Amino acid sequence: MAILGAGWAGTLHAMVASATPGVDVAWVGSRTMASAERLAAMGGVPAGTLSELPSKIDLVVVATTPDHHRDGLAAGLARGAAVLVEKPLCATLAQADSMIEDVDASAGVVGLAENLLFSPAVDAGLAHRGTIGGLTRLSIRCEQPSPVWGHFIEPLTSGGVLFDLGAHPLALALAFGAPATPVAVSARLDSLRGDGADDLAEVELHFDDGLVAEVSVSWRGEDDPTWTLEAAAVDGVVRLELLPQVMLELDGTDATPEPEVEGLPDPMLEALGYAGQLRGIVDAAAGRGGRVCPLGFGRAVLDLTCAAYASAGRGGTEVTLPFDGDRTATPLQLWRA
Repeated sequence: MAILGAGWAGTLHAMVASATPGVDVAWVGSRTMASAERLAAMGGVPAGTLSELPSKIDLVVVATTPDHHRDGLAAGLARGAAVLVEKPLCATLAQADSMIEDVDASAGVVGLAENLLFSPAVDAGLAHRGTIGGLTRLSIRCEQPSPVWGHFIEPLTSGGVLFDLGAHPLALALAFGAPATPVAVSARLDSLRGDGADDLAEVELHFDDGLVAEVSVSWRGEDDPTWTLEAAAVDGVVRLELLPQVMLELDGTDATPEPEVEGLPDPMLEALGYAGQLRGIVDAAAGRGGRVCPLGFGRAVLDLTCAAYASAGRGGTEVTLPFDGDRTATPLQLWRA
């Protein structure tokens, strides 16, 4: 396995790989050699730049900044490797279209690294969701301090908290809102950052069955991260807490899964889906039927994200889905335009 991107996400993938049988990190690449060498040194492996990605590699994890995901995917496919692309999928819908065309043309094994969809607690919550009626309430909140590492301390050009952190709750909103289809979105964004990128987002996602999901995302938290979800129907309720600890409650009864994977540096790597996510694409690449999140889901999340930023740019008015705006614009451009 090779890792492109030596920041927070790349480090987490390396930690999971160290406890996954049959998987070895063989190379690390990054936009800066210093960070690549730091992560590579943890496993005693070579480091380099994207152009130096080894030709003989089985899996490439693309954990660079989203505007470079397309290049990482192309490099992995060119080497015949399976590829796992971090969320957000990329910086524009045009890039997303191009990436999916490349995958379709290659017939390679490619997955989106939306780790929460591989969380045992989320799996159990979604299974229960399938047994209850149409939702009357879906509320998701993600609040944490602003990240102070890597490209986050530089001027953000693609998007702020809704683009980056918001990819998680928006993915959960689509998953828990199904089988209903999202038809419109409205959003309000705010920024206290010097670069003007959003650090607070309030989103309403309208589904074709009448459900209006509420998603709140913030980088203004002062304490530990707080990630919660509540999905309620007339005949059942799912309450989920993912951070600071994992807790699942189904119809008022504790149903929190027990940890099963041994050897991980941090049990949260299983609880938040990182371990299952890596096992899934490894098994898929080996022909063992592993579960993989398709890039098309990542494009759906980005489509919703772009529409939300466009809505915020129009004072919070509803924008219909799928988004029919400029596919070459980043979410931040759609807001500031």
